[in-house]
Amino acid sequence: MGLRAELGGFQIGLSFLLLLMSGEGRKGGAFKQSVGVCSNQTLVVPLRYNESYSQPVYKPYLTLCAGRRICSTYRTTYRVAWREVRREVQQTHVVCCQGWKKPHPGALTCEAICSKPCLNGGVCTGPDQCECAPGWGGKHCHVDVDECRTSFTLCSHGCLNTLGSFTCGCPHPMVLGSDGRTCAAGPLESSTRASILSVEVREAEREEQNLRWEVAELRARLERLEQWAAQAGAWVRAVLPMPPEELQPEQVAELWGRGDRIESLSDQVLLLEEKLGACACEDNSLGPNFHG
Repeated sequence: MGLRAELGGFQIGLSFLLLLMSGEGRKGGAFKQSVGVCSNQTLVVPLRYNESYSQPVYKPYLTLCAGRRICSTYRTTYRVAWREVRREVQQTHVVCCQGWKKPHPGALTCEAICSKPCLNGGVCTGPDQCECAPGWGGKHCHVDVDECRTSFTLCSHGCLNTLGSFTCGCPHPMVLGSDGRTCAAGPLESSTRASILSVEVREAEREEQNLRWEVAELRARLERLEQWAAQAGAWVRAVLPMPPEELQPEQVAELWGRGDRIESLSDQVLLLEEKLGACACEDNSLGPNFHG
């Protein structure tokens, strides 16, 4: 037998032996029947495996004895050797009842079988029997329990049912307490007003920033059109000495269109500047008593 085969046989035998020893090491050495086990029996199983041991090896050698005589003696060393072990052990087998199964081969317990899984955190505790988590019901824990209807003492004021749970609410101006179920008096009205003003100031600042950006963009466009208007004016001055009937219709329409765009952009710039002035007035109206 090769060394690899001996090692494999030893490992298998040792694992089996440890499994049996763990079974024999139960309290009192007796098997306690668990739920779902219909019967159990103890069998005597012959076991055969290889084990290692320290084998002594005697090595003779010559040495100098008393009287300068040469003597023959030996020293003892040890090496790892293997030997076959045969023994009989007791092994317990269990038979699960109908609707139960072993969690794994060789197990000494049985677990329930549910044809359909228990949902929403439910646990299968018996054949086709689910133990549901709080907030769920039904055969397979698929039905939401309306806690607001089953109990009227969950919330001090308002109760809103949710999937698997519930939420408590409070009427204005009361607020929900730290326990999540009782309502307490809300903050003072002045604090609420201050919070609202703070939000309004931040919104006004954002609006003012957007308006400033739009004004800058319109001014840039207006400057470009004014430059074009200067160039167009020079062109018009050069053209006007000509008789009017010599002007092309598209040239006249282009001149009018450019003029309308300049007037429109000027009006938009003025309107945005008025808005900026209004925002500045509203910011000053808050006064030194409140700042966002």
